[in-house]
Amino acid sequence: IEAGGEIVSYCASMPVRMSVGGREVLASQGVDLCTHPDHRGKGLIRMLLDHRDRLKAQRGVAFDFGFPNEMSYHVSTKRQGFREVNMSMLQHRFILDREGYFSKVNMGSLKRLGYSSYVALQQAVHRNGGSDLIVQDFERFSESDDELYRRALPNFDIIAVRDHRFLNWRYRDPRGGSYIVRGIREGNELLGYAVLKDEAERQLIIVDMLAVPDRAEIVPLLLMGALERGRALGSESVLCSLPKGHCYERHLRELGFVAEPRMTGDAPMRMIWFPRGTEDLAVLSSPSPRCHIMLGDTDWI
Repeated sequence: IEAGGEIVSYCASMPVRMSVGGREVLASQGVDLCTHPDHRGKGLIRMLLDHRDRLKAQRGVAFDFGFPNEMSYHVSTKRQGFREVNMSMLQHRFILDREGYFSKVNMGSLKRLGYSSYVALQQAVHRNGGSDLIVQDFERFSESDDELYRRALPNFDIIAVRDHRFLNWRYRDPRGGSYIVRGIREGNELLGYAVLKDEAERQLIIVDMLAVPDRAEIVPLLLMGALERGRALGSESVLCSLPKGHCYERHLRELGFVAEPRMTGDAPMRMIWFPRGTEDLAVLSSPSPRCHIMLGDTDWI
């Protein structure tokens, strides 16, 4: 909405193709809304949301979803009828620069010793065998790479469609930010990929990752490749956020990653949703849906 030639209120949502219970539907992720302080109290946001909802109905949006901060969570659930997906996010951390990291915490020297012992024990117990496969950087996803998503899809009840069109738009267009894309190929077949983002404060974040389900060595190789890149970049830590109980969780633990709740400010990260169409979305309300949600699926990165 404009006044005097200036934008005074706006809202933004992003269309996302989602697989829910094995069926592909169009969803809408709310990412931002704001009104200039001089124009608040005039119902502008309500007007925008009504207009946006009409556009969603025209385009067949099945449901809205988001990953709100604490204030937006209460507004969305108490006033707008959003529901929470039964999913808790964990942030897994591997500390590369242990001297630097533990110098900033209480009893750092003792905790550093404990963490180093934990990593050594995990890697000794779960030592990976050798592999001829190599993790390499690559520039773009091709249409043939869509087979990776098709093979991984049956393992998840809720997952954004990860075909080459989405992946190139999300991670290979420089207008969306700078990402490092690494993958493992066997011949022409893509067996897995990891998308990395070098963030401030020397954090390397694994923002997306997917692997074929029948090759147990692929996820560990991708994770070790991320650690290798983190060392080359001088990162203090490598971070990876996933839903609690995710099938990749044990691979992180076996390499020495440690988990804690993923927070958005002072509140844990949560996924909320609101139905808009007539599609069967019961899996979103199920007690323990198998979710493949990573930071690259959110507007937090």
